[in-house]
Amino acid sequence: MRKTATHQSDEADVNITPLLDIVFILLIFFIVTATFLREQGIDVRTPEDSEDNPETVPPPALLLAVQEDGYVRVNNVRVIDPASVKPVVQEFIAREPQGVVLVSAAPESASGVAVEVMDQAQDGGAMGKVSLALQKEQQ
Repeated sequence: MRKTATHQSDEADVNITPLLDIVFILLIFFIVTATFLREQGIDVRTPEDSEDNPETVPPPALLLAVQEDGYVRVNNVRVIDPASVKPVVQEFIAREPQGVVLVSAAPESASGVAVEVMDQAQDGGAMGKVSLALQKEQQ
């Protein structure tokens, strides 16, 4: 008896419909369960363009210069620890309620010290009146 050769074309069909269903379900799950947080950072405001008016008097300013060694100069006169900035700012704001605080960081100073000084200034009552600047490198 002779066997008849029958060639069946065995094509492998892969049904990807269940796979797509799972992918879409996972996508929906991650979209629904994701939390969207707005993290706070340093608020950077650029100066607005305005006409120069010679009658405009700038508000009094307290300059806090962060040095490379981590200490802070107050109006380029005395050197204090960054943790003791708060009472200096409180005293300045008590004298000058419209005054602003300028934090000037040296290029080689640690950024954490400048942020700590800004936090201390805001805790001292200068909310919204604290500006950050970078000192020019001396040549």
